[in-house]
Amino acid sequence: MSQNKQPRGLYLLFFTELWERFGFYTLQTIIILYMTKALLLSDDKAYLLYGAFSSMLYLTPVLGGYLADRYLGFQRAIIIGGALLTIGYLLTAIPGTRFFFLGLSVIIVANGLFKPNVSSIVGDLYRPGDPRRDGGFTLFYMGINIGSLLPPLFTGYLVSKYGWHTGFLAAAFGMAIGLVTFIMGKSRLRSSGAMPAMSPLHYPKEKLTFYSLFWLGVIGSIAAMLFLFHFPVETDLLLAIASVIILLIVIYFLMKEKRSQRNKMIACLILILISVGFWAIYNQTFTSLMLYADRNMHQQFLGITIDAEFTQFFNPFFIVLFSPILSRLWIYLDRKKSNPSTPTKFSFGVLFMALGFFFLGFGGMYFGQNGETSSNWLAGSYLLQTIGELLLSPIGLSMITVLSPKHLVGLMMGVWFLTQAAAFAIGGGLATLASVPANTSTTASLAIYDKAFFIYGSLALALAILSFILIPYLKKLIHGPDRIRTPK
Repeated sequence: MSQNKQPRGLYLLFFTELWERFGFYTLQTIIILYMTKALLLSDDKAYLLYGAFSSMLYLTPVLGGYLADRYLGFQRAIIIGGALLTIGYLLTAIPGTRFFFLGLSVIIVANGLFKPNVSSIVGDLYRPGDPRRDGGFTLFYMGINIGSLLPPLFTGYLVSKYGWHTGFLAAAFGMAIGLVTFIMGKSRLRSSGAMPAMSPLHYPKEKLTFYSLFWLGVIGSIAAMLFLFHFPVETDLLLAIASVIILLIVIYFLMKEKRSQRNKMIACLILILISVGFWAIYNQTFTSLMLYADRNMHQQFLGITIDAEFTQFFNPFFIVLFSPILSRLWIYLDRKKSNPSTPTKFSFGVLFMALGFFFLGFGGMYFGQNGETSSNWLAGSYLLQTIGELLLSPIGLSMITVLSPKHLVGLMMGVWFLTQAAAFAIGGGLATLASVPANTSTTASLAIYDKAFFIYGSLALALAILSFILIPYLKKLIHGPDRIRTPK
């Protein structure tokens, strides 16, 4: 097989994930508006409930990944998760608070079975040392962002013209396409993501017992999620406790591995911790950067009038634009024996995040007029941040599949997604640095934002420096003391 040609199964997973993300971001586009305008919830309550929903979304992939590792296999977990996601979106389309939160509860549980396991199969398509792996994950990541690029372009018009339920039905329709696509094309995956050889599901009696317990667990989990929606503040505490327990479980499994594999998992955990800092700063996209765009951005871009919501288009657009380029670049550099190591790519990813915020703060401080800056500065900042994201996020997904033992890939992929819940919490705290008091002039608010952006940039720069310092140590953990390469 050509070293440039990706496995056929990658394109199946590309489109499966694209349509799943289409459904999810259709929901994301209208969820806050629906809770405040249709369900008539207060802003505070809507924010709390959305926070609880997001947190629980990142908790369930750990369990879903573990079940796929030990029992279901990745393919079967994806099919079950995709079917439940479709049902969840259909439930949210039924008018009323009860069905809406029941639907969200089903989506949370379903996401645990679906989300980590698609990424895990992508890793299973490649043999150890395959130079196409990072490029394959970069292309896969492009599919994710094509799915997130589309909903903001039509969902607002759809619900304003035909009602809220049409938005949720569109989400269900997208997920259904993704599910059918996967089922019809899964023969391309061959044995990748198949049921583990030691799974009890190979034996009829044990299969009946497992599925009885499994579906009882699914129903019980849905009921638990529905109950937790009544206590959104307590849910954050529960997430913190669950995160500590999960970390202890990972350490337990880590200690059972041989030394070489244990060292790789330690390196994996260190890089995951670095990613928490990256995502905490990245998540300003949905908070401080959104309000900055609404209050202090000149609302003209390339001759057209834009609003704050439109700025969410920049990031996925740049990802779709640059993903194929970077995918080819990693293969080319590997052929030249110059492909940077995973720790090096992570370090440059965090550095580009720092540059993005310095760029934006510089633009506001020296080129702002009457409290407004050109939208070009925000677009340029998103460009730099997106390059950083492409150097870290798809590479991180690839890293999990390389550094984790095969029987723990699903669990570690779940841990990767779980850390983003911590990043949401930290990012919310960082956003308060950009809080603007009521009745503040645009000139004064721009000064507040500029100061916050320089702080975000400085924090990212400090994390990047630490990450660069750790490169030799991480390489030693990954490759062993006799195979350390000079940092690139």
